[in-house]
Amino acid sequence: MSLTGTALPVVLAVVALVLFGLLVAGIPQVRRRWAAMATRGGGIAVLNVVVLCLVGVVANDHFGFYVSWSDLAGARSPVTVTHHGASARTAATQRMRSPLTPPPSVLPALRSSGRLQTLTVAGPRSGLTGQVLVLLPAGYDPTSPRRYPVIEALHGIPATPSSWFTGMDLQTALDSQVAAHAIAPSVVVLPQVNFPLSLDGECVNGPPGTPQVETWLATDVPRFVTSHFRVATDRASWAVAGYSEGGWCSAMVGMLHPDVFGGDLVFSGTFRPEFTRAYQPFGRTLPSRYDLVTLAHRHPPALAMWVQSSKRDGYSYPPTAAFLKQVKAPLSVTTDLLKTGGHREMLWASELPGALKWLGQNVPGFAPH
Repeated sequence: MSLTGTALPVVLAVVALVLFGLLVAGIPQVRRRWAAMATRGGGIAVLNVVVLCLVGVVANDHFGFYVSWSDLAGARSPVTVTHHGASARTAATQRMRSPLTPPPSVLPALRSSGRLQTLTVAGPRSGLTGQVLVLLPAGYDPTSPRRYPVIEALHGIPATPSSWFTGMDLQTALDSQVAAHAIAPSVVVLPQVNFPLSLDGECVNGPPGTPQVETWLATDVPRFVTSHFRVATDRASWAVAGYSEGGWCSAMVGMLHPDVFGGDLVFSGTFRPEFTRAYQPFGRTLPSRYDLVTLAHRHPPALAMWVQSSKRDGYSYPPTAAFLKQVKAPLSVTTDLLKTGGHREMLWASELPGALKWLGQNVPGFAPH
C-alpha cells in the first residue's frame, strides 16, 4: 500500500472507527477487574496511535514531506546532475556595477563575542524592521583587513532565520566544507523573510501599504551587512540561498538583482510566487517581473544558479522543469535532481554540503585560498 494517496488514510480511518466502536460497546468483555482495566487501557492506547498515524498521513499527503515508504525509511535517492545555459564561472564573473560599497575603516562593535550575532535591523528603503542573524567565520576579526564572501540564507514557512541551524544544520555543514578546503570561510546572513513571521508573503514588493520584502532582502540587508562587517562587495563574493518558500525567494532575489548576487542556491523552490488565499497582494494579475520562467527565456540574467528538486516533489518539480526548459546564456543553472524524495528540511540538509562545495568551485569569491 502506498504511503501517499487515499487508500492508507481510508484504512486507518476505518480501523480507528472499529476500535472506537469496540471500546464503546465494551468488547472484549473481561470479568476480572484488573484485566478489564488493562484491556480497555490498551485499546485506548492503540486507538490513539492509529488516530495519530491518520493525522500524520493526512498531513504528509498535504505537505509532501515523504513520498514513499523507502523515502520515510531514509533511503538515498539517485541524483541526476544537469547543466543549462552559460558556464557558472562565466555567469558569476560577468562585470556589473555593484550597488554595495566597501566597509568603512572603523566598524561598529560586535554585539557579542560569539560567532552568532542576533540583530534587529531597520531597513531605510523598505521601511521594514526585522530580525537578522549573522554567522561569522571562525577567527573573524573586525580589525583585520581581510574581507569575507557572503551567503544570504532565506528560510521557508513556517520557520524563522534560526531554522537554518536546526533543521538544515547550516553551521556544521559550512564548517565541515571550510575544513575540507571546499569553500572559503564565509559570513552567513539570515534575515527574516515574512512580515509578520506568520504571513506567507513570498518575499515580493506588494502594492503601497504592503511589505516591501524584495527591497529588504536585496537592498537593505546587503547594505547593512557591508557597513557593519568585513565583507567583500563584488557580486562574485555574494550568494543567496533558500529552501521551500525561501527557495522561491532566493531564485527571485538572485535573478532580479544579479548586480548584488553572483551565485544562487535553490532548494525545492518554485519560479512563480505561490500566494495563499489569505494574502493576495496583486489579485489575479501577477506583475511580469515575478514570472521567472519568462524572465529566463526573454531576459536571462548573468547568474550562477544551483537548483535542487525531486521528481516526486509536487510543489517544486513542475515549475522547476518548466524553468529549465527556458534557461539560456548568460544565465547558468546546474541542477541536483533527485529521482524521489519529499519536501522537507532533512532532505535539503543532506544536499547542503554538496551545494556549498559547488559554490566554492564555481563562484570565484567563495573559492578556498
